[in-house]
Amino acid sequence: MSSSVVNLVFLSVFLIFYSCNIHRSISSDHDFKIEYLLAGSVTHNSADLIIKANKRGTIKIKLLESNSGTIVYNTTMTISDSLDFVLKHSISNLKSQTLYTYQVQPATNASMLGGRFTTFTDKPFSYKIAFGSCLETGSKSDIFLKIKQENPLFFMITGDLHYENIDYNCTPRFYKAYKKTFTSPQQAEAYRSTPLVYLWDDHDFGPNNADGSNPCLKEARAAYTSHIPHYPLTFYDETGPISQTFNAGRVQYVLTDLRSQKVRPVFNDCERIKPGTNFGSEDHLNWFFSTLLKAKNDGKVVAWVSSYSYINAPGGVNYICTESDNWGGYPEERKRIANFIKDNKIPLFILSGDAHMVAIDDGRHSDYATKGGAPIRVFHAGAIDSDGSYKGGPYSEGYSITPGQYGVMEVTDVGSNQICFKWYGKNKTGQIVKNGQGKEIGLDFCVALPVIK
Repeated sequence: MSSSVVNLVFLSVFLIFYSCNIHRSISSDHDFKIEYLLAGSVTHNSADLIIKANKRGTIKIKLLESNSGTIVYNTTMTISDSLDFVLKHSISNLKSQTLYTYQVQPATNASMLGGRFTTFTDKPFSYKIAFGSCLETGSKSDIFLKIKQENPLFFMITGDLHYENIDYNCTPRFYKAYKKTFTSPQQAEAYRSTPLVYLWDDHDFGPNNADGSNPCLKEARAAYTSHIPHYPLTFYDETGPISQTFNAGRVQYVLTDLRSQKVRPVFNDCERIKPGTNFGSEDHLNWFFSTLLKAKNDGKVVAWVSSYSYINAPGGVNYICTESDNWGGYPEERKRIANFIKDNKIPLFILSGDAHMVAIDDGRHSDYATKGGAPIRVFHAGAIDSDGSYKGGPYSEGYSITPGQYGVMEVTDVGSNQICFKWYGKNKTGQIVKNGQGKEIGLDFCVALPVIK
């Protein structure tokens, strides 16, 4: 074979090889896509975006004022190979009480995703939230489209975002659970329509009835901080609780992580020979007390998010003498909290999950202070997409354990010396939930604001 023929063959092989690799690169870039988006950690002037891609790549982020269409933020960023191709991005200097639209697009193709959120305000204003707990991993229920139709200021998951019960092979399983959840078409549509607020409970933190002994505690917290938009965490230790707080108008939401630090009581038959603790440490409990006191001194009403049943005691329909999973098994700690609320006159109510039910109590069954004096209104909402179950109680307004339910709270604040609230549950068809007697489960009440000191 002549040298010219050899050179021609070599050149042909080189061009084929080069062409294939160019095509592979182009194809690879073209295949880069955004898998899901979340907005959260919204304040009066800022918000966080979580952007999950399928691989490393460059993205364009654009933020517009929805009413005017004005572009107020425009940047290009790179999603790296680390942390499951997740980017958490903060945007600041926003206007209060303003509807924004965000758009995220790969730099190499047109597969754009987008969503919206409304910023809060520190001043009095009225709004609606939706909340609930307990949904099957990757649920495709149309109940999420009903939640979207509520047009809430935010959607809050109070536990059991998924049911993966992770206590081994931790990090990849948490990543997989979040991906399966947030790529569900129905859930993705809901989460892109409003900010997400999320506090875990047992099944999405660890195994059933998980506590501080979960071997995946460190990995659970790391996956939460990288994959979930959240408010500043109170404790920065890598095994610390994910407790956090934020304000929406003159309501302060206090989310307490009562799973990852829980130490269970010790029993001898029905005798509790060693008390347990849901908060896990004095530092955690003292943070809770100081947060409540500051909220009162700032003139706020407190919405305490306690993931599981507060109402449960001897004589109750569901009381078990060796209870160690809800507040019924921690009467000493609960009494300290009730006494603190009573002694300091904290205006407070509880939003709760874990139990697969809608249930409301007006305070007549929730007073655990010494000699009384701390009746607390309680609102359970669930299960969003799981079978029903009745826990704790009794509840003054009754309960419903029909699968497919969520809670709605309407906040009316016109700037007077009180804030009014309207509570009710809805089912997956958008109808108001009824109790066993056929009465709609709901509660309307007003709370006087404390005097600012």
